[in-house]
Amino acid sequence: MTRTAIITGGAGGIAGELAPLLLERGFQLLLLDRDERRLSERAQSLGGAVRCVTADFTDPRDLERAGTLIADTPDLDLLVNNAGIIEPGDVVDLPYATLERHVAINLLAPMRLTQAAIGRMISRRSGCILSIVSAAGVVSLPGSAAYSASKFGLRGFLTALSQEVVRHGVKVRSVFPGAVDTPMLRYEATHGGSPLNFLNKEVLSAAQVAAACMRAMDGKSLETYLPFSDGITARIFGMAPGLIPLVMPRLQKKGEIGMQRYLGSRGLKPSG
Repeated sequence: MTRTAIITGGAGGIAGELAPLLLERGFQLLLLDRDERRLSERAQSLGGAVRCVTADFTDPRDLERAGTLIADTPDLDLLVNNAGIIEPGDVVDLPYATLERHVAINLLAPMRLTQAAIGRMISRRSGCILSIVSAAGVVSLPGSAAYSASKFGLRGFLTALSQEVVRHGVKVRSVFPGAVDTPMLRYEATHGGSPLNFLNKEVLSAAQVAAACMRAMDGKSLETYLPFSDGITARIFGMAPGLIPLVMPRLQKKGEIGMQRYLGSRGLKPSG
């Protein structure tokens, strides 16, 4: 029996590591991304049973077409909500359209596509919704309020959904990585993003996140944190956000050192 996995953000770094692992498991792949050129390059590099569809999730027509495509995939067994954006900056300095983009791509798109997928999965009494959330979905960082809001919302959506579909044999799994060495992190680091992303000596690789996704699929936990220790810290601050200002100066200083180390190791310089 064939099984199809659909990955949003299919041209991105995490998808590039996750896709081969799923092909090894025997999945056929459908990759969605707004970047047609990079998506085509990704498909060529993977070979095998890979299809690509270009979609911009800020366009309601594209999002609805993607939802229909997912709902009409009879052997859909896995949906990976991986697409995401972050444009760092204080709320007062960002156009409202930028705040909307975060919510559209990071929250509303996975909600719509997940809704389309679970109907098919419930009818088959099997399937998995796997979402790349973020540690920012547990604890908020200054300079990324819209991003955190979208990820907090996604976590809440998935937590409730898991309770609705478990009786139908459908799994909901969420992965919460810290900073991951992807083009999105490099953009954030060079465009005024929070130094608190760089508290650890090393950022995660996309391959580490992909491996965590596979473990999450096979495991029984709703949420997987990477690294595990960061998950504990994030949840403590998430439960008691009043603690954050007390430790912020020390964390800020440590993060700034880590950011400079990261920029230097990648040969990057801040923009402007």
